[in-house]
Amino acid sequence: MGTYVRLSILPHQISQQDWISVYKETVKLLKAYDFADLGEKKLFDIQIPVYVKSEEHEEPSRFWRTCGNLGSKKFAETFRLYSDIKMYREAAPAFNNETDILKGYESSVVVFNAKTQGYPYHLYILAIAMLIESRFPKFASVSGDIDYLQCVKAKEWANTHLLTPTRLPLRVDPQQLLNRFFPKSEREKIELIERWTIADQEKIMEIVYKNSDKETFHNWIKEKLVKYSSPTQIGAVKLLVYYLNLVRDVNSLFSMACKEEDGPKYKPEEMLRAITLTWVSIPPQNYDFLEAFRKIEGHPAIVERTFGMMVMDIKFPGRDIKTYIPLNEVVENFTTCYPEWDNKANLLLQQGNSRIEEELQEFYRSIAPMLALNNEKKSEGSFLDNEDAFLYFNNHSVLLSEEQDFHLKTVAYSIEKFLTKNHEIKERLYGYDIGSMKLILGKMLTEKFRMFLTEDAWLWIEGIREEEFIMTLLAKLILDDSYNFKMKANNYRLLRGMFENKLITEKITEYRKDPRVITHIQEMIDKEKNTNEG
Repeated sequence: MGTYVRLSILPHQISQQDWISVYKETVKLLKAYDFADLGEKKLFDIQIPVYVKSEEHEEPSRFWRTCGNLGSKKFAETFRLYSDIKMYREAAPAFNNETDILKGYESSVVVFNAKTQGYPYHLYILAIAMLIESRFPKFASVSGDIDYLQCVKAKEWANTHLLTPTRLPLRVDPQQLLNRFFPKSEREKIELIERWTIADQEKIMEIVYKNSDKETFHNWIKEKLVKYSSPTQIGAVKLLVYYLNLVRDVNSLFSMACKEEDGPKYKPEEMLRAITLTWVSIPPQNYDFLEAFRKIEGHPAIVERTFGMMVMDIKFPGRDIKTYIPLNEVVENFTTCYPEWDNKANLLLQQGNSRIEEELQEFYRSIAPMLALNNEKKSEGSFLDNEDAFLYFNNHSVLLSEEQDFHLKTVAYSIEKFLTKNHEIKERLYGYDIGSMKLILGKMLTEKFRMFLTEDAWLWIEGIREEEFIMTLLAKLILDDSYNFKMKANNYRLLRGMFENKLITEKITEYRKDPRVITHIQEMIDKEKNTNEG
C-alpha cells in the first residue's frame, strides 16, 4: 500500500529536440521548489549521506532526481528524469507506430512510478509529470493516486514558473477524454469514463450522471447492483449512498433494486436493512461530528489515513451520505412498492436507526477528547500528530500535547536508567572527547539505523559544544540498538524528531537532568508494579 505518482510515455514518438526542451522546463520547476536528493557531505572527517537540494547530475546522462523536500523533512521514494530520450527508447517493449498512448499503453515506458506517501513533494512532482503530459498530450499520460483538485493545485503552482501554461491531465478531466475519443453511444461514453478517469467511486458516478441520459444512468446503476447478492454488502450500500446523494429519490431506487425485471430483485426486508445502513433517514446532526473523518479532496492520500478510512467504511458504511429524507417519506415510498409492509417498514426502519444512533453516540464518546483537541483554536499554537509534532515543535506555533511531552519524559527516564544500569558503557562514552562522540553518532545513525538527515540537522549537531546534549542522542541510539527498538515506527519518528529538531533533544536533555521528572516516572512505574502484583 502506498501513494503513487506515475508517468508513462511513448518515447519513439518524441524527438530528442522536443524532449530536451521540455526537460529544461522541468529543471525550472525543480529549482523553484526545495526538492531534496540524497547526497554526501564530509562531516566529522567521514563522508555521511545527507539530504540536500536536488540538482542536475551529468553521469551517465544529464538527469535529476528527488525523493522529498527539505522544508517538510519528509522523504519517500526517488523520482528520476533523464534528458536523453534514448534512455526511455531502450526500455520500450517494441517499436510501433501507435500515436495515442491510451490506445497503445502496452507500448509505453514508465518514467515515474514511485511512492510519495502523500508527503508535500507529491503535488510538485505531480506538477512536473503534468508538464510533460501537457507538452506531449498524446504521447504521455499521468496517473497514480491523484485527484482533480490535486491537479488544479499543481497546475496553478507550475504556471507561475513557466512561460507556457500547463493543463490538467486527461485522466482527471472527463471532458478532455470525451472530446479526444468522440464515443458513438451512451454506453461507449460510460466505458471510456470508467476505464480511464481517475476518481473515487462517488465521483465516477457523478461524472457518469452528468454525461449520460437518465435511462442509461439508471440501467448502469442497476447492472452494478446485480453484482451484489445482498444490498447490505458494503459495496452495495456505498452504491445506494452515492445514488441517493446524486438523485435524492428513494422511489426509483426501490424500483430498480426490488421490482424491475433485469434488476437484482432484493427481498423487501433486506432492502429495508440496506436503506437503514445508508443513514438517509437519520438526522444529519446525529453524525455531523464524523466530518473530521471525511476525505479531503486535493490533499494527497496518506497511507495511515487510507487504512483508517477503510476501517471506518466497514464500521459506518453510511458515513458518506449527504442526503436526508425523513423516515415517514422513506416509508411512504417503500410501501408504494410494497403496500403490505406499511406498519412493519416503519418499525424496522425506526429500530435500525435507533441502533445506528446508539453506535454513533458510543463512538462519539470514545473520540470526544481527540475531537476537542482537534477543534481547539489556541492563539499560541496548534497540536499535531507525533511525527509532525516532533519534527516541527517550536514552542509557539507548534506545541506538544501533554501526552507527547510526557513521552519525552519517559524517554529521558529510560536513557538515565540505561546509563545507570550499564556503568561500563556510560564510563566509556564519557571518556571520549565530543568530536569522537559525534563521529560514533554519525556512523551509528547512518550505518546501523540507516537513517539519513538533512544537511541542516548535521550542521547543528556539528556545532554543538555541550557534552550532555550529544550524550542524549548517543545513549538513545545505543539503547534502541540494544533492545532492537530501531525498527519500530513510533520510535523511528521520535528519533528523526530528536535529530532534525534541536528543541526536542533539548527538552529530553533537560528532563534527564531534572530529579523531579526521573523520580515522578519511577513512582508511576512502582505504583503500576505494586498494583499488578496485588
